[in-house]
Amino acid sequence: MPLFSYIAQDAAKNLKRGTLDDSNREAVAARLLKSGLRPMEIRRAYERKSPFAVKRFRRTRVTGQDIDFFTKQVSLLLGAGLSLDRCLRTIKQHSHNVAFGEFVGDIERKLKEGSSFSEALAGYPKFFSPMYVSIVRAGEEGGILPAMLTRIAEYQATSQELKKFIVSASIYPAFLLLVGLAALIILVAAILPRFELLFEGMGQELPLHVRLMINSAGFISDHLVITLMVLVGAPLLVIQYFRGEQGREVLDRLSIRLPVIASFVRDLETTRIFRTLEVLVNNGVHLATALKISSGVAGNREFQRLLNQATTALKEGQRVGLKLKGAGLLPDLAGDLLAVGEDSGRVGPVCGQIADHYEESLRMKTKRIIALIEPVFILCLALVAGYVVISMLSVILSINDIVG
Repeated sequence: MPLFSYIAQDAAKNLKRGTLDDSNREAVAARLLKSGLRPMEIRRAYERKSPFAVKRFRRTRVTGQDIDFFTKQVSLLLGAGLSLDRCLRTIKQHSHNVAFGEFVGDIERKLKEGSSFSEALAGYPKFFSPMYVSIVRAGEEGGILPAMLTRIAEYQATSQELKKFIVSASIYPAFLLLVGLAALIILVAAILPRFELLFEGMGQELPLHVRLMINSAGFISDHLVITLMVLVGAPLLVIQYFRGEQGREVLDRLSIRLPVIASFVRDLETTRIFRTLEVLVNNGVHLATALKISSGVAGNREFQRLLNQATTALKEGQRVGLKLKGAGLLPDLAGDLLAVGEDSGRVGPVCGQIADHYEESLRMKTKRIIALIEPVFILCLALVAGYVVISMLSVILSINDIVG
């Protein structure tokens, strides 16, 4: 039987601690009550293990998967008729992640202190976006919180599926790039220096491009650590620059102007924005508030500014669809359809149709870009390696002709 540790109060309100083995917590509580003790806390005790036993891995941070699980479980338990605080208590008790259990416990504590569920979630902006909090608030006010959480779970599932698709499609090109770079480093650092030994003492002057190549290879071979530091450090510096305010502005402007990248970014941002608008508007959030929240979902600052301008235009009585279409960032079709939705009073469903259309377009463009990247990488690597090999062979053949 499992072992449980307990804290209980006796008749004189003195705390008693101890352990009992029984089938479950309820059985332990019944035994304590029968013996005249009032249980305050009952927890599963750690069982003794041999020194050779493998310790169970326990995660110590809250992840996106934990938040998805949290949303689904709260929706399920509320739909089953449990109260919100009991839902949180149940999730915490069955959590194997220490950090996640404490996280759920903190939300439960805030509820006991008088905060609403949406207010408690708003205290964790890292895990709960403004869109999430707004939908939960609408569910609380309308008395349909389980249905709202179900909608959030569906939205999260769709977003995660799209993200996984893009990541999985990028794995093979990234692997191909790393293997190609490793092959080039080996060629330059290990193979070319041997040709230098072959050419020494022959008295034959090498072509300029061959001498430059061999001298570069010799430097790389003699300073391999410095070369690796440059190869790793330069991309890290570039990434660090683009993470800053100035770099982020430059990157956002470039991403909507580069020929191939601009089309991909446009479809990605269109899918994000209109999927968020669909969920918010369909769940009773005013379009102006939905636009403001969607500006925080957009990853590109140019699109964020556009949505802020559309929010201002809506408050002034203008049509949002025409405002979005006139900026030239979002596709004209999306602006036209949104304008039709505004006229017919079906903004939410129309936004969903727009998001579906451009999500499918995004998937097709991702496949095409990946299909284009693979042969380009292979061609570039083949050209570099072929140039090195042909240069070396031409020098060797020319020396043989002179010797012969």
